[in-house]
Amino acid sequence: MRVEDTARQLDRELSPAEQRTLNLLLQDPKETSQLTAAGVAERLGLHETTVLRLAKALGYSGYRQLREELVRLSLAQLTSSKRAKSRPQAAYTLAALVADEAGAMERVARSVPQDQVDALAARILAAGTCFLFGPPYSEAVLAVLERRLRRFGLTAIALPFSGRLIAEHLSTMRKGDLVISFVFRRPDPRLSRIIACASNVGASSAVIADEAGLFFDPAPDQLIVAPRGPNADQRSLMVPILMSYALQFSIYHQAEQKSDRALRLIDDIARVVGDDEFSHGA
Repeated sequence: MRVEDTARQLDRELSPAEQRTLNLLLQDPKETSQLTAAGVAERLGLHETTVLRLAKALGYSGYRQLREELVRLSLAQLTSSKRAKSRPQAAYTLAALVADEAGAMERVARSVPQDQVDALAARILAAGTCFLFGPPYSEAVLAVLERRLRRFGLTAIALPFSGRLIAEHLSTMRKGDLVISFVFRRPDPRLSRIIACASNVGASSAVIADEAGLFFDPAPDQLIVAPRGPNADQRSLMVPILMSYALQFSIYHQAEQKSDRALRLIDDIARVVGDDEFSHGA
């Protein structure tokens, strides 16, 4: 069994220190497979025995065998180019892509209970400001959700991707605010620090991840797993964008009068300053 699969089965059976160690090892197997157990421990400020215990907990005879597995994992990891070639050329048709997305939509509908969506929508409604975060290629998703929230009169800020600029925004975070983060395949290394910042000021956090079994330290206040498709395949942004719209509709039905007032205000102001979105009609 692969180390990732074993780790997901063990999940909360590992100690916090072992979870931190595993998270580091899986973050970049190509790099971490070159480290000794002592080197891994030094990076994390832990004792070497923690690394050795983790190897045993994962079913390996020792750390050397775990390192060999990390080497295999680093060689097997798919690059963007390999994912683009994951299907034969003849299968890259519009019909095939639609079938892929339809399958992903069906999976997410089965995987995410509506009460989880409603619970996150309620968090958003109760928040002062919503800070949105994700990897660089989530920019389109963050833009969709930011606008959906703003149209209902809610304050939403899509965090930039520069660490310094993120810090500038987080310096305005207050008690009662909310961080919503999208996680694709693996958590962004900055996410744990952002969640910690939120917790320190009394803000809450929620993560929408596309894989189950991911480890977050500290853990977010709410985790939604919305799968985008098999690991070996190209994964589009359709599912996270769909989740953004699902949140929009849940917010509207939980706060219909407030949402209507916000939308009418936008219409009134648009008539004054000029509405160049002709799809809205005259």
